[in-house]
Amino acid sequence: MIAAAGPSVKTLAPQCSVMRLVYVDVDGTLVGPGGDLLWDGSAGVVEALLAARRAGLAVVPSSGRGRAQIFELCRLLGLPRGIGELGCVHVDVEGHQVRYELGRFPFSGVTPVEAMHDRGAIAAACAFGLEPHEPWNEGRQATYLLRGRIDVADVNAALAAQGFDWCELVDNGELPRRGPGVHAYHLAPAGTGKAFGVRADRLHHGLDREDTAYVGDSTGDLACAPEVGQLWLVANADPEIDWPFRTTRSHGAGVAEVLERLLGPVQ
Repeated sequence: MIAAAGPSVKTLAPQCSVMRLVYVDVDGTLVGPGGDLLWDGSAGVVEALLAARRAGLAVVPSSGRGRAQIFELCRLLGLPRGIGELGCVHVDVEGHQVRYELGRFPFSGVTPVEAMHDRGAIAAACAFGLEPHEPWNEGRQATYLLRGRIDVADVNAALAAQGFDWCELVDNGELPRRGPGVHAYHLAPAGTGKAFGVRADRLHHGLDREDTAYVGDSTGDLACAPEVGQLWLVANADPEIDWPFRTTRSHGAGVAEVLERLLGPVQ
């Protein structure tokens, strides 16, 4: 087991000159508190994104956000495509296309969220003390957002015993504004998740693992490590997470640090 490393220059992975694409988590990584891209008063992340564009290094957001949110984020930042709803929704901004990767979802003619409503999976999850994480469910198609305090493994086992083994809860991290210990959870099609989404994107676009990197801030992001050549956590990630490759800066400034390392210093 590798001991968790605090943020220092020594913890950064070696520079790799063959990267063609960087996947970037959004909330807690690319954007700062409150979803503010410029939260620290610096334009460093914008300059790094521009440098990546000039160099032909694609930046692809990978997030739990819904299709419309991902599309608008990519459009505003000039990014070619994005991955939403924990790997289930793939948005091609340039081609105005959406592709769905739904894992082991067994039903046709309905979206996963419609099936979760109609077949009682959401009500079953709420019976364990969860509640809808509104207003963030508007327009969602593949995953449904809930919040509360649960043991994910125990609740997923109970849901499977009730016949809902085609979906599962995924912990999306703490919600500090909702109180201590309150987390957001995605009720998602079984077999999906961020790592699933990254793999689906790589294969669809003919990318090898070594062509790609990932920047995130959570254990959910860390699950993507086997699917990419390099993975970094930004400095604001939980220090208890057992991963050595961390930036010295937080949020978007940490993303800029990784891009600078791949491209050379931003001028």
